[in-house]
Amino acid sequence: MAEDYTRGQMDISEHKKTFDSVMSVSVYSGLLIGLVVLYLTLVFANGGDWFISLVITGVIGGIGGFFTKQGVLYWTSLAVLGAIALIAGFLISLIG
Repeated sequence: MAEDYTRGQMDISEHKKTFDSVMSVSVYSGLLIGLVVLYLTLVFANGGDWFISLVITGVIGGIGGFFTKQGVLYWTSLAVLGAIALIAGFLISLIG
């Protein structure tokens, strides 16, 4: 059985697709988690204004997404997270 194997003859296309998918999800998740941590750090640890922190985080998220060539899912997630932060910040500023 082992003598049937010849190095370099195996079809690795499925392995390559899996590796590419795992790397893509890792970069996507890492960017979004990093942006959430950045935003929360700017707002709470720095004591900065929530809107300015949102703009800074959005710009950095846009630059990061551009350079890592993210797809539509990343940009949609970035927009949804930005909208949630905008609505929450506005409501909190009205209440408090």
